[in-house]
Amino acid sequence: MDTYLDLLRFCAFVIVFLTGNFLVFALGGWVLFYKILGPHIPHRRIHAKDPTLAQIKTELKNSWSTQMVFLVMALGLWGLWKAGLTQIYQDPSERGWVYYFLSFMIIQLLHDTYFYWTHRWMHEWKWLKPFHMDHHRSFTPTPFAALSFHPVEAISHGLFWYLIASLIPLHVSWLFIFYSFMFYINMWGHTGYEFWHKDLLDRPLQKILNTPTHHNLHHKYHDKNFGIYYNFWDNLCGTNHHKYAEEYRAIKAETEKHKTNFIMKKLGL
Repeated sequence: MDTYLDLLRFCAFVIVFLTGNFLVFALGGWVLFYKILGPHIPHRRIHAKDPTLAQIKTELKNSWSTQMVFLVMALGLWGLWKAGLTQIYQDPSERGWVYYFLSFMIIQLLHDTYFYWTHRWMHEWKWLKPFHMDHHRSFTPTPFAALSFHPVEAISHGLFWYLIASLIPLHVSWLFIFYSFMFYINMWGHTGYEFWHKDLLDRPLQKILNTPTHHNLHHKYHDKNFGIYYNFWDNLCGTNHHKYAEEYRAIKAETEKHKTNFIMKKLGL
């Protein structure tokens, strides 16, 4: 009986958590960039065309099904944890605070690798490609596209959490904190607006970071730019689109011509 009640409580928590993330990052991103800021910063837009209503409806429908997949997979992971089949722990002192905070970078690097290769395979393996094409129905991606996946692709994303929970000691809080971080970064990649530094690609340490321009080119051409957080794998494997630097600099040049905010000018954003 207690286990059943615990499961119901966890289920309710996950529903609230997933819904809250969607409202903050997807809906919030849409309102911020397309309703509040957008009309005042057309020089930062990556795409000239507005997304269609049909595209947004598809993104919302797919996002709903993706969150249902994530909910079911979260319940499955909870069951594995209750059975003692994961390395999830609850007391931070068990591994120490240094490891606790180091865990974030470990998870991020693992996810960057996992995302690059699974994303690339979904484009290059013909039996996976049809599932990923649901995401590419967003020709002019919006924040709602961040979770716009076919259920099969949603499962592949969800499997990452099973992987890290099995491979490394993982404090339970990182399952939720990192999901929110991932959603936040994914939302930025689908905004259609560019805010990174104008000289980003000329700075050795900063150019390893990915940009909205990078991912928007992926939606435009499909066959390149597979990374999420960093440009490391695309650079190493030669999968950066050949127009990436050119288009990034063109967008930033347009921004420089129209930029009026004093702070933005000083920061070079």
